[in-house]
Amino acid sequence: MNSEADFIKERVLVKKEQLSQGGLEVPEDKELIKEAIGEKIEESLKNYPPAVELRKSSPAFSAPATSVLAEDEDMRQKLNELVQIALTESIPKAVTTALKTGNAYLIDKLHDNLVDKYYEVLKQQKLI
Repeated sequence: MNSEADFIKERVLVKKEQLSQGGLEVPEDKELIKEAIGEKIEESLKNYPPAVELRKSSPAFSAPATSVLAEDEDMRQKLNELVQIALTESIPKAVTTALKTGNAYLIDKLHDNLVDKYYEVLKQQKLI
């Protein structure tokens, strides 16, 4: 996790410096972390074949009412697994694993969850 946290911390510091030198308003740390993680995700997606078909919505929205709870729990479990992969191995590895599901909603939720997790990690380590 250190290399990912270091990358994110470095990107946040660079963005802060660039924006302040340009006389622009510097967003909150969490917004800068979101941008840095977004860059990592986009970088991961570049290496993936463009022919991959992704569903744009949560499978729970298209599932019959009786299976919504099971789908929702399955989605949470997959999301937790992906977050752990990102924290212990790398963000690109988690994105690649998420892409194999073909679910764009899962990738979007992964991004949101990673922002929260890395914000907590960087705050606890007093890196931001």
